[in-house]
Amino acid sequence: MAPGGRLGGCTVEALLFDYGLTLVSFTRPSEALLRAHEEVIRQLQAAGVGPLPSAATLLAEVHDRVEETVARHEATGALGEIDAVAEERHAYAALGIRLSDELSEEVAALVQQAWWEGVTMPSATVATLEELRRRGLRLGICSNAPYRAVSLRLQLAHLGLAGLFESVTFSSEIGWRKPAPQIFAAALDRLGVEASVCAMVGDRRREDIAGARAAGMATIRTREHRDDPGPGDADAVIDGLSDLVKLLFPPQNGGNRGSVVGDDTSR
Repeated sequence: MAPGGRLGGCTVEALLFDYGLTLVSFTRPSEALLRAHEEVIRQLQAAGVGPLPSAATLLAEVHDRVEETVARHEATGALGEIDAVAEERHAYAALGIRLSDELSEEVAALVQQAWWEGVTMPSATVATLEELRRRGLRLGICSNAPYRAVSLRLQLAHLGLAGLFESVTFSSEIGWRKPAPQIFAAALDRLGVEASVCAMVGDRRREDIAGARAAGMATIRTREHRDDPGPGDADAVIDGLSDLVKLLFPPQNGGNRGSVVGDDTSR
């Protein structure tokens, strides 16, 4: 492995990235979601499932109801992850619709693919990740995401990100949400590195920064998609993901490295 980057007095050989609001941002793709539920109705009818409500009702009573339940769970700060698949099953059952596991997976995939139209990613992201890999860093994802891991990995592939990460860890697979130590331990294990040589890159102070710090990692907070207020901060704060290369591998003339926090008394 090539020499690692530097953050403060530590050598960084690997990076774990949060996904939503760090690598990408999301806007609800309302039209795409409605079209997806129209296709769900057609597939359910073809499978002999019925009676069925309208696509708009299905969207509101299944997809949106699950999203609201997930949001309420997140707002509690609970460390255990919610089972979004079970919540989806309950929402269908409330409408009198019983789905086989296979059919449930098929219609869920249609809905999750609709979300591809709502994902945006800065144009420099792929080039930045490629450059970090070229410089010898191991890259992984560690994300709070209660949805089907297979659909999330397909989204990464759609965005051209799948091949840039050596490991991907979602809370839906582990059963724990950041800042729980269990998800960080799983992500580090999958990436094959010790916490002492890994930095977490994320946007949330509690989940990404405090959680990773407690796990023994260096921390980098990005303000690209949101600027999370609150007590404590990361070892370094950057405006966007594209600042990572010059932060970790500063030019010899000491060019701009982003805002390095340094003596954080809350650490």
